[in-house]
Amino acid sequence: MQRNPVVWLALPALIVAQVVTAASLPVILQVNSVPLAWGDCRLTEKLAVALSRDPDLQVKVPEASAPEYPPCPSDRYNVDSLLTWGAEVGGRYLLTIEVDREGLERRKTFSVPVLFHRWETIAVIAGELRLVDLQKQRLVLAEPFEETLSAARQFQSSCEDDAADPDLHVTAADKSELFRTLETRLAERLVAKVSRYLRGR
Repeated sequence: MQRNPVVWLALPALIVAQVVTAASLPVILQVNSVPLAWGDCRLTEKLAVALSRDPDLQVKVPEASAPEYPPCPSDRYNVDSLLTWGAEVGGRYLLTIEVDREGLERRKTFSVPVLFHRWETIAVIAGELRLVDLQKQRLVLAEPFEETLSAARQFQSSCEDDAADPDLHVTAADKSELFRTLETRLAERLVAKVSRYLRGR
C-alpha cells in the first residue's frame, strides 16, 4: 500500500495540536473593582496578561455586555453560586478578585518618641481572592490580599505631627503611574500564588 507523504508529514503537527488542546486549562477570570477618581482600574487586564504567559492556560474574561455569558452572581462569596455560574461560562477554574479599596492613605510609619516621626502617603489596593475548582466543585483558595507602594514620605519633629503636610501630596499624573505600578505588582503576586494550585491539578 502506497503511503501519502503529505499525510505523514502533517501527522506530527496534528498530534502536537491535539496535545496542546488537551493540555489547555480554561481559567475564568472575574474582577470586581471600586471606582477611581483618577482613572480606571486596570487589574483585570494585568491579571489576564500575567496568566496568559503560561502556555497551558486559556484565560476567559466574561464581560457583562457579552450576550454569550450569563451575568456574574451578585453574591460573589457564595461558592454554590460561583460553581453554577462557572459551569455556565465553561472552565476548569474560576478566579474571582474582589477589590474592596484602592486609593491613597496617610500613615505614620516610623516614630522616635519626643524626637521625630515619619508620615507617608501610601498607595493601597486590598480585597479578597478566591479560586474555585469547577471540576471538583470546591473552593481551593480563599484569602485577603493587600499591596502597598510608598508615594511620598516626610520626617517631622514630634511637635509638628502634620498629616496634611504639602510634601505628602501626590499629583494626578503621579497617581496614575503609581497605581499602574501597584496593580502590576499585585497581579504578578496573585498569579504566582494561584499558579501553585493550578500546577497541582
